[in-house]
Amino acid sequence: MKNADIAVILLGYSRSTLYYAGTTQPSILSITPEDYHLTVIRGMEWVRKETWLKSDKISSGNGYGHAKERLTNWKIEMGSLGLELDILPAGQYLQLSKLFSSFNIVDISKLILDQRKIKDAVEIEHTREACRIVHCGHKRILDVLRGEMTELELSSEIEDAHRKAGHEGLYFIRQFDFFMGRGPVGSGANLSKIAGKIGSVTGVGLSPSIPMGASTKTIKKGDMIVVDIPTHYHGYHADQSRTYVLGEPPDICRSMYDGMKEIADQTIEMLRPGISCDDLHKKALKVAEEIGMSSYFMRIGLDSKEVPFIGHGVGLELNEPPLLYTNNQEVLEEGMIIALELEMCRSVGEVVKLEDMLLITSGGSEILTITPRHLHKI
Repeated sequence: MKNADIAVILLGYSRSTLYYAGTTQPSILSITPEDYHLTVIRGMEWVRKETWLKSDKISSGNGYGHAKERLTNWKIEMGSLGLELDILPAGQYLQLSKLFSSFNIVDISKLILDQRKIKDAVEIEHTREACRIVHCGHKRILDVLRGEMTELELSSEIEDAHRKAGHEGLYFIRQFDFFMGRGPVGSGANLSKIAGKIGSVTGVGLSPSIPMGASTKTIKKGDMIVVDIPTHYHGYHADQSRTYVLGEPPDICRSMYDGMKEIADQTIEMLRPGISCDDLHKKALKVAEEIGMSSYFMRIGLDSKEVPFIGHGVGLELNEPPLLYTNNQEVLEEGMIIALELEMCRSVGEVVKLEDMLLITSGGSEILTITPRHLHKI
């Protein structure tokens, strides 16, 4: 804050108050370079039990109005006011512009997200637990997947296993008006029908209201099946994809999967502090070319255009920096957790996907996801 000449930051987004104060109860966290205070709008009894903040740093109040009074008491009445503008609703921004008219409002979203990129020991353990929970759903697939089952029936079995294992039932993505249901499950031709919300296998969903996720399509023998349902534990996410097939996979799908796993394995070997996202992306493309899979690698749907990324950071939100994206010169650091998200497609229904969570360590990386990484034939 001092380096950016920011006088005060006000945080009201639940993921931010959870990160800095340990609570998602309605509240405003005011931070200056010298001090901080949590104004609790509702749920004080919960906050007292949840937060690690000292009691004299917490009080009840009506929100931003009370926060402004706090700034006046601190003798801060002008300067740069930092808000998370990428997620702040326009109506609230206009209200705050009037309330804090003597301040210059600046966007501090990058400052917050940059700090969150490096995970501490507790965050890593919560992520490990989220990975254990997501594995429970994939184990359930092996028990229940059968012919004539619908995608929706399969998805509900996975979701039930996740919940029983401790999944909190939601996941968070830092994007306005985002919706994806419980997560993508698709089979056969549905794997090639890609909704516009995300650049990945989406499934088609049940209606135009949420055109992603499982549908009522019956899974047929020989269908490729991609499962990408995330889990959430104590604020932290697991993002894992596996590919299944009912019966014998088509030869091209087996070849693509073997090639995709080879690319994933070589890319994981390259993961270490100091490598840039752009360089990692280029190296993965080079491996795909070397093994003769570049025409299929990171293609989705029926669009022959290559998807320009191979993964993303994961933490309090499912998709967060760093993005393993072309031209992103951001460098990986020890303590980051990323999802390496690889896909291949040749034609309708000929689709495979492999996605794993990885912790960047001082000597390389550690795979956090525990579901076996082969093509699962049932």
